[in-house]
Amino acid sequence: MVDNTWIKRDSDPGSSQNNAMRTKVIITVVIILIGIIATVALNGVGSNATQYRSQGVVVDYGDYQTMWTDADFRTNDDPVSLLDTAKEAHAEESFDYTMTDGILTSVSFNGNDYPNTDEKTWGLWYVPENTGDLVKSENYDIKASEYTVVIWAYTTADGKPMPAVDATMTSIYGYSEPMRIVSLSPVCTETISAVGGVEKIVGTDSYSDYPQTITEGKADGSIAVVGSYTDPSYEAIMNTTPEMVFCDASTYNDIQMAAMLRASNVNSVVLYNGEDVETIIKNIFIAGTALGYNLGSQAYILNVQSYIKEIQDKIGDMKGFSTMVALSNDPSPWVAGMYTYVDDIISQDKGTNTFHGEKGWTNITAESITEQNPDCIIIIDSAKYKASEYDEMLSILSHEWKSTNAYKNGNIYLVAEDAGSLGSRAGPRFVQLMELMAMIIDPSAFADNPLPKAIGNEYREYLKITGGLG
Repeated sequence: MVDNTWIKRDSDPGSSQNNAMRTKVIITVVIILIGIIATVALNGVGSNATQYRSQGVVVDYGDYQTMWTDADFRTNDDPVSLLDTAKEAHAEESFDYTMTDGILTSVSFNGNDYPNTDEKTWGLWYVPENTGDLVKSENYDIKASEYTVVIWAYTTADGKPMPAVDATMTSIYGYSEPMRIVSLSPVCTETISAVGGVEKIVGTDSYSDYPQTITEGKADGSIAVVGSYTDPSYEAIMNTTPEMVFCDASTYNDIQMAAMLRASNVNSVVLYNGEDVETIIKNIFIAGTALGYNLGSQAYILNVQSYIKEIQDKIGDMKGFSTMVALSNDPSPWVAGMYTYVDDIISQDKGTNTFHGEKGWTNITAESITEQNPDCIIIIDSAKYKASEYDEMLSILSHEWKSTNAYKNGNIYLVAEDAGSLGSRAGPRFVQLMELMAMIIDPSAFADNPLPKAIGNEYREYLKITGGLG
């Protein structure tokens, strides 16, 4: 919604100058609201009428490496002919392709060859309008202008190209590199920073505090606060004169804000709600692609994937604890269920989520804690407790908590302060949370580096695998 709380009443309600100013402001706000309502009513939030519509073709080499080429669909929307457009546009990178009997059989780029093999082949894919579906075309006789994105992709038989649209089904390709970026959530801020765009950020939500340059920028005024995580301000965003705004699909207000900004010709990218590790990685790729920092996102993703493998190799065939992850030590806490990135991390750490049968972050009863009886409990709390207050936190646990195997065996952990923010943000530092949780869930595998029962701002000291990330 439009935030007009900055409108102040003068002490003299009869002042003609102030009345005129208030009238102008009110008219402006009403016009904006009418435009937004009409747009949404006619087209729906995120429809193509309010979206950026790129024209061009994607060549996807796999491993998070893609190449975009602009094209004018009024003169050419044939996917095969668009390869010639790409060849001309990327001559410096030595882009070329080979067609054999009307089939794309090989592509070369920057001295690397990508020929059809028994494992991987080239195919033509497209994304239908208003969907996020990646569909493989049965032939090459399609028109690029009829789809949101058209992609030549090098994939395995059951593989798919990299994601081509954001959470509102808008193409992530074809943007000009922005010099002024606004981020509307901590996840967006960290994701932009991970791919190399932190220096371009001129506005964020009030909760963004990582990396340190964001906090410093807010303090010295070079980065504006444009609202809270759940209540972004249209006026504050526009006052930063942004060239691109990143929104977070985990809050509906951000989806609405994206529609408003697009109606005002401001490029907006909506990252997906990070329900699992795959989606977080997808968001990193989307941010890098939209910003034009493809190499930054590719390097970060490959780095993270190597960390995941190293963690899992260290765990080996061990089976981790049955684990409950709660957001507080309340008698009836909110816990992680399926469709949360924490649930996925537990699974990848070879543990079992005690409340996997629940959906999302769920408020459970105290009695269910006793019934499920987890072997391990991890409390993620970035604000209420400090790591040094672990004993105090433990002493006031309810009877139900104290009846669990986790309490009896000394397996209750507090992840607090800066470490706690890792567990509350489905962002690019998730792999550090994965290492911390692996040390808790699979302690035998990390016997050479045991984790204390409470960790806070010093959490990096215990990260032997992912400590250098970021």
